[in-house]
Amino acid sequence: MPALPGPIRAWPGNRNHDKSMSATRIQSQPHSWLWRTLTSIRLTVFLLLILAALAVIGTVVPQGQPPNQYLSRYGEVWGQLLWLGGFTQVYFSVWFLGPISLLAANILACVVHGLPQAVRRVRRPLTVETALTLPERGRITWPAGVDPQPGIAATLSREPGRGRQETLPEQTVYFGERGRFRPLGPYLIHIALLLILAGGLIGKFWGVDGQLAIDQGEVASAFQVAPRVERPLNFQLRLDDFQVSYYAPGGSPKEFRSDLTFMEDGREVSRAVCRVNEPVTFGGLTFYQSSYGTQATGPIRLKVQLGDRSESIEAPLRRPTELPGGRGQIIPMKVDGNFQGYGPAVLLAVSSGAGHPQVFWTLKDRPELGDQPGPYRFTAESIPFSYYSVFQVKRDPGVGWVYAGFLLFLPGLYLAFFRPVERWALVVAKTPQGKWQGRLLGASPRHREEFAARQERLLSELKRGIPS
Repeated sequence: MPALPGPIRAWPGNRNHDKSMSATRIQSQPHSWLWRTLTSIRLTVFLLLILAALAVIGTVVPQGQPPNQYLSRYGEVWGQLLWLGGFTQVYFSVWFLGPISLLAANILACVVHGLPQAVRRVRRPLTVETALTLPERGRITWPAGVDPQPGIAATLSREPGRGRQETLPEQTVYFGERGRFRPLGPYLIHIALLLILAGGLIGKFWGVDGQLAIDQGEVASAFQVAPRVERPLNFQLRLDDFQVSYYAPGGSPKEFRSDLTFMEDGREVSRAVCRVNEPVTFGGLTFYQSSYGTQATGPIRLKVQLGDRSESIEAPLRRPTELPGGRGQIIPMKVDGNFQGYGPAVLLAVSSGAGHPQVFWTLKDRPELGDQPGPYRFTAESIPFSYYSVFQVKRDPGVGWVYAGFLLFLPGLYLAFFRPVERWALVVAKTPQGKWQGRLLGASPRHREEFAARQERLLSELKRGIPS
């Protein structure tokens, strides 16, 4: 994209030099339609709008699902259109890769187009000849018999910009500049964007992103990178223990953690604790604690009460079991090892007749909590379960590029927006009457109000001859 702030304006009195530079620049730059298009801000805006629209599609439409899910959710016509058009894998489709590649070419072309000019401007320091052409901002007169130069030097030493002094035959010139490297700022931002973009693409195409669900005590040697697609590990991973704690009974989870052991050829190599926001890296892969779950290890034993009669039954998970008296069926749908901090619980679905099943939770240690549909009353006598932990497994070779881009982005942002260009000069000469006269010169293409206020303050201090 084109440089964010505009170029530094030509300083007065240096127009012939700028005209010759412009002529050289015009002759050296390509004039083809392709080059003008690549360096156009219209192309930048157009590509950003396309990418924004694709990001909306990628957010609204679930990505990476089987075709039948799109057909059932969006209908046959729209489902096939989304699937065949590549919008179910939008970030890997030509619709996304094409604009992102053009945006990279656009940014690179702008860097090639403008960076050499910015470097040439930075390499041209302020000279006394150029300083003398700056517009006049005010005049100061000191009485005869008083040498103002010590006070001038002290006052100017407090001002930003590295000041220099040069003595000419009939006058002394103090001059300096600030923000000399500001023209490089926009191009540092451009290069930073290229690095971030390159890092994202490298991580997307050459990185690894999968999921590993592992039971407590289990040893894993592979993880899933896609539905029904496994990728082998070059080591073994064992989940020794899983723990979850809550802020209060009935509250949200405070922390869940996994105690891991890494092994090579069955031999223990390392141990680590993986928590949320505290990933573990081993063998070039990083494991993030993403979620957890509970699974039944056997049938659920329930006490079923109907009036004055009670009977214990065993109900396998997700399988219907006849209720005593033949008045319906019960299906354990799900178990939770610590339901909202109240201990083990089972989600039951009771079906009686042709109506919809009634679904409710039954807590083993707190059976009085929760409503149960009549006429039965259920109590969980035994809920055999074990925890399993779910990790996101990643390897991103582009993360270094992204970090480098962000580190380069900060100085570019500072130079482009927080480092104004200022040039100033103070010309001091002795008049034939023995007095001293000074002319304050200066210019700033940006932050003009701030620069004008500083000029007024500087004039006031110089007139007093006393540095603040």
